[in-house]
Amino acid sequence: MRRLAILSWFMLFVLLAAVRFAGSGLILASVSAPYGARIINALGVLMAGAAALLLDRLVRTFYWNGYLRYKRGRETPVVMQVLLTIALVALGVSIGLYFEAGVSFAGLLTASGATALLLGIALQAGIADVFSGLSVNLNGSVGIGDWLTIYSPKFSKPLFGRVQSIALRTTFLRLDDGRRLMIPNHVLTSNPVINHSRPLGAKRLSVEVPIARHFPAERAVGILLAEAYRAVRTRPLSRQHDPEVLIDRFSRDATFLHVRFYADLEESEPQIARSIMAAALNRALQRHGVPEPVRLMEFVAPRGALRDEIGEVRDALARVPIFENILNASEIETLVTTCRARSIAAGTTFIRQGEAGRSMFVLLDGAAHVSIVLPDGETREVAVLAAGDIVGEMSLMTGAPRTTSVTSLTEMRVLEVTNQAMERLLAAEPGLLERFSNVLAVRQSQLSEIASTSSQRQTLQRDILAQIRKFFSRAFG
Repeated sequence: MRRLAILSWFMLFVLLAAVRFAGSGLILASVSAPYGARIINALGVLMAGAAALLLDRLVRTFYWNGYLRYKRGRETPVVMQVLLTIALVALGVSIGLYFEAGVSFAGLLTASGATALLLGIALQAGIADVFSGLSVNLNGSVGIGDWLTIYSPKFSKPLFGRVQSIALRTTFLRLDDGRRLMIPNHVLTSNPVINHSRPLGAKRLSVEVPIARHFPAERAVGILLAEAYRAVRTRPLSRQHDPEVLIDRFSRDATFLHVRFYADLEESEPQIARSIMAAALNRALQRHGVPEPVRLMEFVAPRGALRDEIGEVRDALARVPIFENILNASEIETLVTTCRARSIAAGTTFIRQGEAGRSMFVLLDGAAHVSIVLPDGETREVAVLAAGDIVGEMSLMTGAPRTTSVTSLTEMRVLEVTNQAMERLLAAEPGLLERFSNVLAVRQSQLSEIASTSSQRQTLQRDILAQIRKFFSRAFG
């Protein structure tokens, strides 16, 4: 369709040129003076205008549509296209008038000065919009596809939306609820505007999290930071910068925390990114029993710093997947007496791939990332662990070398379960061997996705059972 338009303008240009130059003699002979010469001059001016419009059509087709839109993925604002068309036509007509009638462009400007003044006064608001749109495009501060927040006393609250197009007088925004808003261009240049899309790259967002005032703020910061590290591994959230958790303020009943993180706004709206992070943080708060602020007086059991360490260890062990529904209360108590929580500094690799392992870690607070070194030497992150997760269970039960490396992302508190503690359990209750091998086989098959049939799972369970028997052979004399 665009190529057909180019061909039409080209044919018009050729026709006007042919009549102007080849048919000038016939026109002069057929039309009395001075009208014949004026017709020829008018044809020359029209020919120059047609040449300008042909050039405009070529720019639209091959540069704005062919290069910018399809190759660069960028839209050209309407105001730029219209202004270029006006400029080319004005230039073409001026050239035609100069060669055909000897009228210079400066003369045209002088003659139209008074008219332009009157029009400028009458169309002051419209001209302001046009030049505002032009300035916005020339300085590159706003483009099609950008997310904007516009502050103006004319609005009851700041407007947030995505630029769909920029016309001569109006910028069109799509609001986050799907509605389309038309804003005069001068609003963009006369009011504060936040462009969330520029410069390119991930942008920082934040989520406010209120918790009960009596809950230790430092512990809440650790829980939220660990979960934020895990959440930013999910798109459209970004790992470009580490997340942060800041204590913002206190009230009589609540402590307000701000979780700051980064998201790629080219992939998603800010509100969706905040929702993803808020949902993850809410799950973490519920998992750890962090209380919400309350305005009514209530009596609650001591939590957080008032909780004894033995109770914390007992609760953590009871939630471990390989112990759950296998160990009874007395067997859990046996483990409690042999396990203690310990702290790990941020940036510490406490499990190294290939090293011999004889223990398992239960994460109480903080976050860690799991990585693996591939055969070609590349190190790849495969998971992020947060409070409540476990790592190293196969080394604990079979003595197998560590298959991954685990490094703390934040300060951490972990519970280490050693093979000596497990020996006491297995010596007292040999029947646990079968149950542990079944749980480990299911867990291992879920992680590796190699056991897709019942026979394969049974084979994997027998192999793990044999490894456990060999590793804990001392427990059975």
